Formats: sequence, C-alpha cells, structure tokens
Amino acid sequence: MGKSTSAAILAVRLLGLFWLVAGLWMLAANVIESATEFNPSFIGYYLQSQLLRPLLAVGVGLMLFIFSRRLGRRLARGLDSPDA
Repeated sequence: MGKSTSAAILAVRLLGLFWLVAGLWMLAANVIESATEFNPSFIGYYLQSQLLRPLLAVGVGLMLFIFSRRLGRRLARGLDSPDA
C-alpha cells in the first residue's frame, strides 16, 4: 500500500467521521428543538421532517467509514508513480 493510498483511505475515513458526527449533531438538535412540539397523530410527518435528513447523514458517514479501504484504493489508483 503506497503513501497516496494510505492518504486516500485516511481522507475517506475523516470524511465519514465528519458526516457521522454532523448527522448525530443534527439529530440531537432536531429532537431537542421539537421535543415540546411532538404530536403522535403526525408521526410520519415528524419522522420525515425532523429525523430523516440526520439519519441519512449518519448512514452516509457509516458507509464511508465501512467502505473507506475500497474507496481509498479506488481514489488512489494511478496516483502512485512507478519511479517514486
């Protein structure tokens, strides 16, 4: 594994960690802000408007972190020069 491959894997993992933390932050903020406004008769609307985007961000972060090795190798393909 070359330097550029390791750097690409690290970059993808950091990006995944960023999305994971940002998603959890948005999720916590949305739940705290809407705690007093929750109405069980509008559960579908509540889930879609308050929880969907943060959960998608958490999912993207987890997927980037899980597949960081594959994505990093793919991103670094062709960057390692043979004479270096």
